[in-house]
Amino acid sequence: MTEHKNSRWAIALGLITALIAGLFVAAPAQAAPRAILVWVDAPYKEAALELFAKGYQNRSIKVRVKDMSTIVTDLQNINPEKAPDIILIENDQVGDLAGAALITPLELSSTTSRALSSIAINGFKYGESIFGVPMQRQNVALVTNATMIPTAPTTFKKLSALALKTVADGVAQVPFALPQGLDGDAYSTYPLFAGLGGFAYGTNSFGSINTKSVGINNKKFRKNQNQIDEWNKSGLLNSALTADEARAAFLEGRSPFWITGPDDIANLRTVNFRYRISMVPSIVKGFKTSPFMKSMGFAVTSFASQHKVLPASRDLVTNLNTTEKAQTAFYSKSPYVGLPANTAAAAASPDRVLLAFGSSAIGAVPFPNVPEWGTTGLALGGAWRDSTRGGDAVPAARSFAAARAQVIAAQAAAAVPAEPAEPAAPVIP
Repeated sequence: MTEHKNSRWAIALGLITALIAGLFVAAPAQAAPRAILVWVDAPYKEAALELFAKGYQNRSIKVRVKDMSTIVTDLQNINPEKAPDIILIENDQVGDLAGAALITPLELSSTTSRALSSIAINGFKYGESIFGVPMQRQNVALVTNATMIPTAPTTFKKLSALALKTVADGVAQVPFALPQGLDGDAYSTYPLFAGLGGFAYGTNSFGSINTKSVGINNKKFRKNQNQIDEWNKSGLLNSALTADEARAAFLEGRSPFWITGPDDIANLRTVNFRYRISMVPSIVKGFKTSPFMKSMGFAVTSFASQHKVLPASRDLVTNLNTTEKAQTAFYSKSPYVGLPANTAAAAASPDRVLLAFGSSAIGAVPFPNVPEWGTTGLALGGAWRDSTRGGDAVPAARSFAAARAQVIAAQAAAAVPAEPAEPAAPVIP
């Protein structure tokens, strides 16, 4: 009897053990979290791989190379499953991407905001929201041949007198190497424009661009624009000078002053004379000679939500990428010639020339990130070109008034709804 009972218990125990084992075998293995997909232009692949090498919270990060110049069209036509979650963009692409709802708003903590350049952050602001986090930034500055001009002029009036004297004395051939050329150059001329009281656009209550507030020919600027006519008459400025010609004039020691950005640092290191990098000196009291600040950084796409990685992608961009360590890692491998947006990382840069360019960004304004800038920039650059082309120059009062009218007309045309298409003729069987 005892043997029979023990046998029944053994069978029951065996069945239970087999059942438990079956449960363990049948349970599927837990799937790994979906990887976050990042798109970058080819030159930035190494920097992105350095930044994302360790993944994020047990989630891998895949970096793919993609031509970002066509990113709007690409994202509008892509299979959502193959779309990126994060993209590396220039700040001037924000308006097109946000306007098409292809990137998603981000929130920055007060700690993060304080750690980054506020101007670079504002370059990613569109409407009421921030649509990206800057990684690097750059701006133009005044470069002076310190061998030719030992003492830095404290005002633009003194700069002009010194520049013209070097030419009169036969020491230089180009008094002021300001690049313009056939299409004009609103970016390089902007410090002079701002120093006379001009501005491209005003801002709204959220601190982003208000395209309805066009400052090309505002009242304060009109009071000072005759300076441009004087610069043209004296020969200080000549809009025929292209970027390549301006660069050559300075690097060859034929011009005492040049406006350029940090992309020319490699060229500056080849000269055999001393040079200084600084802000353009004051032109009119009360107005800063503010340059534009360009920036590049990461934005989170609207596809991250479909891929169920939106919280992780946002956290990665706004918290991890903004730290001094992360920005230093990206900067160390990035071909972009600009300081990290993180101010501590920027201050630790070993590149003294790049730091000098960064120090010249006091009062800088974000490079416009709205689609309308294409028209506005051409009009503004064109006004400078036309009013500084020598003997046949258009007076500044006329050229800048025409530029403003051109911008306003373009805005009005864009606001007019398209004409409805003609109804198709009926098909007669």
